[in-house]
Amino acid sequence: MNLFTDTGTLMDSGLPAPIGRSAIEAQMGSLLGAVDYHFQPVSAVSSADGRVVFVKARNFGTVGPESGPPGPAFDYITTHRLVLDGAKVEQGRRFWDQTELFRSLNPGLPNLFASLPAVRPAEPRTRDRLTAWNTRDSAALVEGVDDAVRLTGPGLGPQGLTGKREMRAYLERFFTRVHDLRLEPGNTVRRGPVTYREWVGHAELSKEGGAKRTITYGITERFTRDARGDVAWDLAFETLDLVADECEIGNLRRLLFPQLPECPSGA
Repeated sequence: MNLFTDTGTLMDSGLPAPIGRSAIEAQMGSLLGAVDYHFQPVSAVSSADGRVVFVKARNFGTVGPESGPPGPAFDYITTHRLVLDGAKVEQGRRFWDQTELFRSLNPGLPNLFASLPAVRPAEPRTRDRLTAWNTRDSAALVEGVDDAVRLTGPGLGPQGLTGKREMRAYLERFFTRVHDLRLEPGNTVRRGPVTYREWVGHAELSKEGGAKRTITYGITERFTRDARGDVAWDLAFETLDLVADECEIGNLRRLLFPQLPECPSGA
């Protein structure tokens, strides 16, 4: 907890609003009591003044406390956006796909991107990236992409994919479950060959055939240009709400946080 200032807050997938220091401590204590958890930073990119930092990290371990027999294994990537006050975190936000953790507890959770739809050629309707996300304009989001660009993101595995049509198909699959995006620009950090962009707000979404609901939502994009000029595009967002309904998600979270209320009978 020495990572946070006394007034520091954390925003995470599934939370309606940021939580403060005591709630962060309670959440982490519950999680660390339920899993043998390891955190491995992969990279950190800061703004020129050092106030805003994006950290990419690997999270791995097994469900079940360290002292007990090992349970199902998990291994997933998170992106953390930190706004610092000196050396401590004043505002933290985590972007990740909860499905990658909870699939270790429920292997039946589907991968939304296991198969991708055929897409017809389309012209971009905007040149503004925020508008492209909020209007679900996949053609605008991949404008300028060539075969040297590699996209990684939820459901794609470490190999990612290449090709403008394939990337549009990936985004179009995402948009089949995201019915409305109301995002605003968050923080942007450019340092050397890396650019991070953060989009935060709300989304109306549903699992297939499920009821629509509006939740807080966020997306980060990372663009990295290597020495040869090739670009890697990395997306971080959550898909659990796109493959499970509110009650199913509550049942999964209670396996790690048993203090959470049970889903109402008949929900």
